[in-house]
Amino acid sequence: MHQPGRYLALLPVEIWTLCWSLCSLRQQRRLSLVCKLFRSITLPFLFNHLSFDAGVDVVVFCMEKEDRIRRLHSMHRTALRLDKLTESQPAFTSFVRSWTVALGYQERYRIDNTGLSETLHTRIFETFGKILMLCHNLTTVHLRRLKIDTMLLSTVLSLPKLQHLTLDTRESTIVDTGGVLPKRTLLRSLDLSQDDLLREGFAGIDLPILAHLTLHSVAEQESFFQHVERFPLLETLTVNSIQGPDFPVIKTNSLPILRALTGPPTMITSLAPNRPITRASIGSTSAASLLQTCAALSRSSVPVHTLDLPELHFVRQFQPWQSNSDGVNPFHDFLTQITTLLPDLTELVLKLPDPQPGFSCGYFGGGLNIDSESIGADELPILCDDTAFDELLEHEVSDDEGDASDTGTDGSIILFDESLGEIKIDFWQHDVFLYQISPSSIPLPRNIEVLHFQASWVGIPLALAAQERALESLTTAYPTLREVQLGLRRNSTWRRTGLSEAFRVGSKDP
Repeated sequence: MHQPGRYLALLPVEIWTLCWSLCSLRQQRRLSLVCKLFRSITLPFLFNHLSFDAGVDVVVFCMEKEDRIRRLHSMHRTALRLDKLTESQPAFTSFVRSWTVALGYQERYRIDNTGLSETLHTRIFETFGKILMLCHNLTTVHLRRLKIDTMLLSTVLSLPKLQHLTLDTRESTIVDTGGVLPKRTLLRSLDLSQDDLLREGFAGIDLPILAHLTLHSVAEQESFFQHVERFPLLETLTVNSIQGPDFPVIKTNSLPILRALTGPPTMITSLAPNRPITRASIGSTSAASLLQTCAALSRSSVPVHTLDLPELHFVRQFQPWQSNSDGVNPFHDFLTQITTLLPDLTELVLKLPDPQPGFSCGYFGGGLNIDSESIGADELPILCDDTAFDELLEHEVSDDEGDASDTGTDGSIILFDESLGEIKIDFWQHDVFLYQISPSSIPLPRNIEVLHFQASWVGIPLALAAQERALESLTTAYPTLREVQLGLRRNSTWRRTGLSEAFRVGSKDP
């Protein structure tokens, strides 16, 4: 019998790894059954990034009863996988570098007798806490929809290599369960859902090298920014929502290397002057506040290169082709002032306003299925550890590759039949959109490199020919452009390829 050649010895391991990375999950499954080298090489990569969602998001709340029962089975299998991971330590736990976990809130399962869901939640939560203590090489942890207590927080912050932490929870307090929090941690980035978590969980903890801080909601400004001033190496600050109009006074010598700001105008106006801000993303506001904010950014100690503006609602009363009674086009005039204040911009994001406010084109289906039937106590599944994996859904174990057209990665441009009467409004929207992004309508900085036009109200993607015409017009007027986004739809971002003059549309936005 002919003996197969030693093909694995013909090429370096890195080449085989690269080839295998192009395989689908089902192809990798088949390879792992026949190739020991494949298993030995890829096993560490498989455990590098772990994630599980053992809770319920809004989509689960909308599910029918049968689907929610299947979700309980899925939670059970998650618990078993965590058990196996615990038993395998340290063989597998040492491979784990990042972990994203969502547990959810069991009351949303809509079960008459919640004992089963509570048992599963408790089992998963406790096992996860045990595994965390074994993952000494973890650098990134994302915890979503969890009730944070001091024991869990103590375990997470005690991880010796932890650099990035996200805590996204609706709870405003951290329950004291006896955990002792460390006095010092070397976190590089911290993402919290609200400032209460920062105040209660990190008040007594030294964060000497924290560089990136994100808060989704800040209720007590004074207390929050007192904490922020404790981070001398902070480089980026993101605050999505701040309650109250008044902004506290920040010491001029604090945050000396802050370089990126995302938040409301009051925060940016206060923090930008005399700090090395190069990137800013401004929350929704009026034209006057935007100009004041950009004026503050112009007093940064270094040139601002990136600016992300909110949707320009104030230009709705004057469309880009219109002028007011004084013959001034507010849209054109506003952008001219922005360019004058920040002449060194190389990246600009513009969110164009809907020319017909209150009009919505498109289909918004579904809604919450709040009347779906609850799971009765007599309908709860019997969960057995020994048989949990015996009745998996067909698609979970099938080797079928499926239709390639379902992958959505062909990179083609979606074209539409203009004869369809029900979508004519979208082609009118396209005309408005293209007029708004013409070089004559939008004055740009002379060295602009990246330009994003975002208009969510354009219900259908621009045809390829229309995108090419707009791109040619823009790049002729501004030859330094290397990336242009036209809309928010798939295949709307064009990038210059290599050192050539050609642009290529990408299948994915950056």
